[in-house]
Amino acid sequence: MTTLLTSAFITLGIFSAFGGGLSLYRRLRRESGARLPDGEAPLRLVRGASARVFVERDVLGGPRSMSVNTTRADLALSDTRLVVATHPGRVLELTRDQPGAVRCTGPRRLVIEGARQRADGPMSVRAELIVDDAERWVEEASARIGARQRALAL
Repeated sequence: MTTLLTSAFITLGIFSAFGGGLSLYRRLRRESGARLPDGEAPLRLVRGASARVFVERDVLGGPRSMSVNTTRADLALSDTRLVVATHPGRVLELTRDQPGAVRCTGPRRLVIEGARQRADGPMSVRAELIVDDAERWVEEASARIGARQRALAL
């Protein structure tokens, strides 16, 4: 009986350590993907926001097309860019050269749309996030990087 109990605790410990390690790895990948280049200070920053990411084509090791990809995301806004990163890394970056759309669809609901460059051509990416003060994110992104404020289609 003690052998069975001991092996159960060892197995539980191994699975817990693996789950914790995987969670830590994903968080570190997300944070490194949202890191801004040297010399750029973040004006607004959110860590671990609840997000749904929609992509046009499958991303190896990341979001899959034609499915709801629910995850955690980090957002960073500087004077020159807006970055969205999830556990595979940076999924979207809006700048004046790579414009996109940012809008608030309701209380605490932020939608960011843009294109990501890939070897096989541009790919549309849409991120729906739950953040505090979503209206402020839209105003700042429009003022800083010229992101379009698309009207909500009803």
